[in-house]
Amino acid sequence: MESASPGGRGGSDNTQAPRFIEVNGARLACAEQGQGTPVVFLHGAGSDHRMWDRHRAIVGQHHRAMAYSQRYFGTGAWGASWPPLGVQTHADDLIALLRALDAGPAHLVAWSYAGHVALSAALGQPELIRSAFIYEPGVPSYVTDPAELRALGDDMNAMFGPVFGAVQRGELQQAVRLLLDGSGQREGYFDAQPAERQAVYLDNARTIPLLLSQPQPPTITCDDLASLKVPVTIAYGELSRPVFSVVSRAAARCIPGQHLVARGATHMWPEEDVAAFCAAVLGFIKER
Repeated sequence: MESASPGGRGGSDNTQAPRFIEVNGARLACAEQGQGTPVVFLHGAGSDHRMWDRHRAIVGQHHRAMAYSQRYFGTGAWGASWPPLGVQTHADDLIALLRALDAGPAHLVAWSYAGHVALSAALGQPELIRSAFIYEPGVPSYVTDPAELRALGDDMNAMFGPVFGAVQRGELQQAVRLLLDGSGQREGYFDAQPAERQAVYLDNARTIPLLLSQPQPPTITCDDLASLKVPVTIAYGELSRPVFSVVSRAAARCIPGQHLVARGATHMWPEEDVAAFCAAVLGFIKER
């Protein structure tokens, strides 16, 4: 697949009220647009279905574009009997949601933390998934090269150390700012974002302590990735920092077939250049 380069933002906000889908004892907000084969968007850490509004407006012109808030994310109340926030919980929810759609196998589009969720579901229930487009998966269980592991560990400490510190002080909004500044790779990145995007992340600040203390994610090895029965493309930014790029490059090496490098992009490419991201997604789906 050809590389993509950032350009105009593209798309427009879509404020259609979401519906709620009962999934494993939780009511998950789900917004959708368009008709045809379902394309299900999975958000990353500290976000919810609203981050995909502009993407749904584009992809929904060609497919049934759906985005849902994973358990614990969004503005709804948490259930006292819910399983802990973590990849396994979210993978189980994804599988149940795909079954609830009753619309045949779906294309998945996942970003960051949700990449491991999508991969876990694809390994466990491939019959529910038509394909998966994953931008910078976030769990490094298939990274084995010693030099890459050192680079990954050093950058994880540099990025997440301050976030842990803010959480320990009870400064959750500051933790969100640090997380976004680290992901966008410059100080003040969060404060420079539009108010509506800041609001989504601040609404999800309460999830940051749970994300940092989540149970160990399911182990996915390089051999597991090589055995995937559904088409998967791993995409990553040309300029993304090691905490994201090391994991992405390792996954791309393990999965047979194509991968995509977004030229001039960092981890925040899906939000910074909606038009180019959606063009990559639609191109990937068309190839299927």
